[in-house]
Parts: sequence; structure tokens; C-alpha cells
Amino acid sequence: MSYNIQNLKVDLQGILHGTTLNQISGLDNLINRAARQLLLEIDPQETKRTVEFVNPILNGIYDYPISADVKGNRLVDIRPQVNRIPRDVWSQAYNQAFDVTKQNIYTMANMFTINFNTGIKTIRIDAPFLNPPQIFTNADTLTGNDSWTGSTFTIDYTNYATGAGALTFNLPAAASTTITDTFVTTESLTANENVATNSFWCYMPTASSITSIVMTIESATGNWTSAALTTTQQGTAFQNGWNLLTFNWDNATPAGAQNAAAISGLTFTFNTDATLQTGMKLNGINSTIGKILEYEYYSKYMFRDAISGAFQETVTDDSNLINLDTETFNLLFNLVAYYSIQQQQGLDATFYDGNFFKEEYYNGVARYKALYKSEAQKPQSTYYRTPDTSNRRFLGRRWNS
Repeated sequence: MSYNIQNLKVDLQGILHGTTLNQISGLDNLINRAARQLLLEIDPQETKRTVEFVNPILNGIYDYPISADVKGNRLVDIRPQVNRIPRDVWSQAYNQAFDVTKQNIYTMANMFTINFNTGIKTIRIDAPFLNPPQIFTNADTLTGNDSWTGSTFTIDYTNYATGAGALTFNLPAAASTTITDTFVTTESLTANENVATNSFWCYMPTASSITSIVMTIESATGNWTSAALTTTQQGTAFQNGWNLLTFNWDNATPAGAQNAAAISGLTFTFNTDATLQTGMKLNGINSTIGKILEYEYYSKYMFRDAISGAFQETVTDDSNLINLDTETFNLLFNLVAYYSIQQQQGLDATFYDGNFFKEEYYNGVARYKALYKSEAQKPQSTYYRTPDTSNRRFLGRRWNS
């Protein structure tokens, strides 16, 4: 049965000994409070959701947006949508453990961690068994296959994102500046054309002055593909420091019939507010074929709209559906009843009906936890023992906590 807020209020009216619902102050807010407390106690199985990641998951790129309604770090699974194999299992790690072991050749493993930064929740994913990136250029040298023009360039061997250094240059006080890398020998990206995600790191001294960066992939035939980027790979605004920018090849703007078998160079156009930028950097310009993954999680949105079916965090109408089945609905009802009686009777609630519904609630929570174990993955930590001096590496393993 699908319960709604009206069902809850009718049941509540029946136990209030003549007190009408309009005598309970802020009843909808009281229900919201009870929902938050219930979610703190258990992971209701009815709140599970499975959604697709917005963008393909890429080997060597770790940060991705995640649904706003994910309850804390309560992920159940990450998986391919089709053709899953036994290796396609991702385990949750703590932030530090993830960061120090990601892409480690000695501890290669699929893993993820939930990350918060200034109130924004994202997910970090390490997928070392997916297709490795094909490198346009590391942008860490002024020799080799690169021939950069359009500014004065140096290599910063101290502050870089990948490779051995970062291409460094200044942007003059102009509204638009273009730099070009002409390859000495053309490169072939036939397998990547229209399916890969292209990416690069850009260090911005004053990010607020940069309105967009246009990356253009040029071919020997004179045709090209370009994309104008205004946000980071996570969909957030540019920030001071290193920014990872990406675009899907199939969403870029083509000009003519590009010859992906003979890529002749790259062009970057920086559109700014004409503020001088000293110490801009480019690094790690890659093209990577990713994989579509989906994730299963417990939602913190207890309610949903009766017409659209959209999940929502708070009550907005009596017709709102409650994402709970029979057993779990009783838990919510008992807690709402306890909060309502506590509001009406104050201290007396401890000795009369309030105590009854409080005990019913906590007894029900205990039964529910015994019957329906949470499937959320617990984060894992890593510890290390004595180094193996024969090959100079540390050995370690993880444990649940």
C-alpha cells in the first residue's frame, strides 16, 4: 500500500483523545523532524534508489557529482549497467585512505569515497581497470612532439597536476588570448572520436576573471572540433588553483570532416575580463574512453510528489506519498505520535501515552534492524606493516570499521 500524509494524519487523529490536529503547532514540520530522526536510526529499504552517473566514469579522473538526496555515505553498490563481471565491485574507503592509494600499482582496486568540500557533496571514484587515457600531451616539456606558440612559455617543475611539470605562461590584459600546440608528428585518436571524454588541467591564478576556455582539436586536413568550457568537470565554477575541465567528444562542435587518424595539434582560447593573469598553467591533456556506471543508494528524501513521483525531502501537501511500506510506516507513525503528544502534554507525556509510543518506536526500530540489515557499504581503512625490502614497497590490507 502507498501511504500518504493524509493517511498519517487520519491515524494520528485517532489516538489524540479528542485533541484536533489544528491544535498541534507546525504538524508538517513535526513530521519532517520525525522523518529525519527515523533516517538517523535505520536505512529503510523502501528508500533505495538506482541512478546513472551523469558522465562516464574515467580511469585517472576521480571526482564526480552525485545525487543531492544520497543519505550521507550510504551507498549500496556501484556497477556497470550491463555485462557486469566479478571484478566490477567498488568498495568504500575513508577520504585519506582513498587519496593515498588511488591509482597505486601495488594496491590496484576499485574504490570510492564520499567527499564534502565547502558544503558540496561529491563522490570520488578510482577505476584503475577501465581504459587508460590516451595522451594528447602532458604539457610538461617544451621539446619532443610539442611546439607551443602564442605566448612565452616555461615549465614549472614544482606546481603541476600530472607528468613531470606544467606548461606555464601569462595571459595579457586582453579579452581573448589563444595559444597553440602544433604536433611535430600527427597523432591518431580514431578509436576515441565521438566516444571519448577529452580533459585537461588548468591552473588559474584569478579564476573569477576567466569566463570560458575553448579547446580545439585540429586535424591535418584543416578541419577541427571545439568545445567552450565554463565550468569544471564536476559542474562547479572555476576556482583559484587547479581545475580539471572535460568535454565529451560527441557533444563538441565539428567543422568539416575531421581526420581523427591525423590530429595535428591543439588550440586553447582563454576568454577573460581583460585582467592580467600571471602564472597560468596547462597540464595532462588527455582523451579517455569511459564507462557508463550506475549507483544504488539509500535516499534521504522520505516523501515524493503524488503526481510527478519526484522525491522530496520535506512535506509540501497532504497528498505527498511516504516512501515507506507497512512496517516502516508504523515506525514513522509512532514517532510522530510521540512528538505530538510530547508537544501537547509536556512532562505528562513521559508517564502516559508519550511513553507508550516512544517504547513502541524503539522496539520497532530494534525489530526492523534485526529483520532488515542495512546493505550500505562501510568505509574501509588501510594499515601498513613492515616494508618488503626485496622490492621496496609497503604491504597492506584493509579492514571494515
